[in-house]
Amino acid sequence: MITMWKRTVELDLRGQVCPASLLLSLKKMNSLREDLSSGTVALRVLTENRESVPTISAAAASMGYAVTVAREDAHYALLVETAGAGKVR
Repeated sequence: MITMWKRTVELDLRGQVCPASLLLSLKKMNSLREDLSSGTVALRVLTENRESVPTISAAAASMGYAVTVAREDAHYALLVETAGAGKVR
């Protein structure tokens, strides 16, 4: 079995609110588009703003990415990666 290592890029948006958090997330997703789509990179977005979570998640999903959301201490962590990233191919 071949194991592919994935690099995680972190985008810390704590302290930002929508629409700034959405716009910054979209900018980062666009700059990483090729690597996100190929599955070599995952984007980890940190935000304290609860309203940003569904907005960023929906935008990433509309671009074809899978999003996993976790609550960590006083913030949320959204992991954006290629759809099917956790599945064996």
